Amino acid sequence: MYSVFLRFPFLRIAILWMIGICIHAYFPSCLNSIIYLFIILFIAFFIGCFFKIRDWLSISLSLLLPISGFLNTRLNAHEILNFDLYKTNTFVFEITDFPEIKPKSIALFVHCIAFLDQNKWKKGSGYFKLYLEKTDRKVVKGSRLLVQSKLNPFPQPSFPFERNWAEYFRSKGMYGSSFIAKNSFIVLNDVGENKNIFYYFHIWQSYLAQHLALAMHRGINLDVAKTMLLGVKSSIDFETMAVYSSLGAIHILSVSGLHVGLLYAGLSFILGFLLRKGRYGKILFFILMMILLWVYAGISGFSDPVLRSAWMFSVMLFAKAFLHHQNGINTLAFSCFALLVFKPMALFEPGFQLSYLAVLGLIIFQQKWASLIKFSFKTKALQFIVSNTWELTCVALAAQIFTWPLIIYYFFQFPNPFWFLLLNPVLIVLSTISLGIGFIFISLSPILVYLKLKFLILNLGFLLDFSFSVLHFVMFKFVYLFHPIIPFLKIHLFEVFIYFLFVTCLWCWLIYRKRLFILLVILFISAEGLFHILPERDHQQSFLSQYKGYPIFVSISGVKSHFFAPFDLSNDPLWIQGHLSPLWANLGVKDTLGHYYDQGINYAWVYKKKKFILLNKAAFKPIDDKFTIILSRNVYMKKPNWLATWDNSTLLIANKPSNYTQQVWSTYYPKLVGNKVDFLDQRAAIMY
Repeated sequence: MYSVFLRFPFLRIAILWMIGICIHAYFPSCLNSIIYLFIILFIAFFIGCFFKIRDWLSISLSLLLPISGFLNTRLNAHEILNFDLYKTNTFVFEITDFPEIKPKSIALFVHCIAFLDQNKWKKGSGYFKLYLEKTDRKVVKGSRLLVQSKLNPFPQPSFPFERNWAEYFRSKGMYGSSFIAKNSFIVLNDVGENKNIFYYFHIWQSYLAQHLALAMHRGINLDVAKTMLLGVKSSIDFETMAVYSSLGAIHILSVSGLHVGLLYAGLSFILGFLLRKGRYGKILFFILMMILLWVYAGISGFSDPVLRSAWMFSVMLFAKAFLHHQNGINTLAFSCFALLVFKPMALFEPGFQLSYLAVLGLIIFQQKWASLIKFSFKTKALQFIVSNTWELTCVALAAQIFTWPLIIYYFFQFPNPFWFLLLNPVLIVLSTISLGIGFIFISLSPILVYLKLKFLILNLGFLLDFSFSVLHFVMFKFVYLFHPIIPFLKIHLFEVFIYFLFVTCLWCWLIYRKRLFILLVILFISAEGLFHILPERDHQQSFLSQYKGYPIFVSISGVKSHFFAPFDLSNDPLWIQGHLSPLWANLGVKDTLGHYYDQGINYAWVYKKKKFILLNKAAFKPIDDKFTIILSRNVYMKKPNWLATWDNSTLLIANKPSNYTQQVWSTYYPKLVGNKVDFLDQRAAIMY
């Protein structure tokens, strides 16, 4: 049954553990049955061990693993919110992470430890993101705040198919955010900094970021350097983010596998001589490498990508130092399994999936593809350039073999393969040079400051700044000339599974040469073909939602879409990418045309024999007609006498006003269709 997995025991363990996590995610209510089954299987496993019944032992262990994964996921589940966000406005919060200083506020990650309910304090739950107005009162990690303010839940999706961020944050135990004015909170305890190891990592991160700021010019290069090298949450503009994304290089902007891998390779080169010094040399090599890798992980903030990468390379480091024979897939599966024991729900995060699948592709395919073509040139320089270019191209291809379906599934776009393969070797070389210089800078800058060699710091900073300038010049020039992104792509989850099964069976056939795997490959190709033969229904529909209190109307007919939006949206492409691109991709749109309206003028249009009027300023109803009227945030008035004239209309308000305003307005509401008012920011888009 498990002949395919005999070479990779931890791959079997990791897959079975993932099955248990998935069962908990989709069937969380079967806890009691799982516990009874766990007890029965544990007894069966014990009997198999005692009587040395091999088949019994194998089957019971294979069933115990997914059940253990289920129970472990339940134990690690985040606490459920135990109060109503809309009815509670007095809380006690404890700051659980280091404050992040922003231009006009202080961003805090807090845990609710109590809330006031009918004059009684009750134990709270859940995590929140607060933005405190800047004040003289200092807050640190561990401070407790008495806050009187409304907490806003994370917004639900405005349009179909867009990512449900409220659900995503809820899976992490976060339930909302709020801006807190300086007269709306009190610091309850005067605590000093908790000077543990995390505090010192944070201090070192800030210290090194200051060195970067002193040695580099302000702008894109400095922001990217801080984010790339130290994991600092700097304000990288959307244009830069879009350029990195369009070239398939967005992963470079966060400290992840590329950064830790480069550090690992550099340290291995420097300390590799210890591996030839016998047993104690190997132990010293392992200890030094582990310390340096995890110190860097701590300085860069212990984010999820950093933890994944540091743990993955730690396992590889142990195998390299102490094991004579190691299997890359087995090592990767063990690191994946260990991470899922501590953070089970990471399995559903795109970053986790993409990073492990990229490394899996590199392990399986990169060396085999690189060895297919051997170059032989008389000139050593040409031989070096061509050989390394081919190897880097194989790295790019191997990393994408498992990840491209998920990139399309999550982000609805993909870099143009031709431009991606043409430019990727150049980007890898340039980004590696920038990272290498960056690592040298952050390693030497404290020493140079101590020795008061400021001119060396400035020269090293100039070199780092120049390397980023070259990288960004190539990226921006290439994007503006060739537009190397294919937008509005769609792949169904069914197709993603079919593709992974297809590649897995093809790989198994290459190893074992069994006819069964070829038959399965043919079956999966046929299933994909049948899936596309089924006709898709013609999508002709429209959606009405809002953007910052202004209506936005999107109509779709075949492969074309028109949208009518406020002028402010033209300066916010990130909102379009996050809210409208998923809609267009899933409905097969290939061409879009936008009209940005003046936010001080009223508009009227007809769609499917319905008359719509957008009011950006007060207006009386025309005689004898029915309308759907949409009020933008501009039209709010203390006494809207004109509103009473809109009898027999459908009233939509783009942005829900305060309770007081609603109470005042309720006396002016006309006789409405359906006898109710709808608020566009409180619901999903209305479909026509």
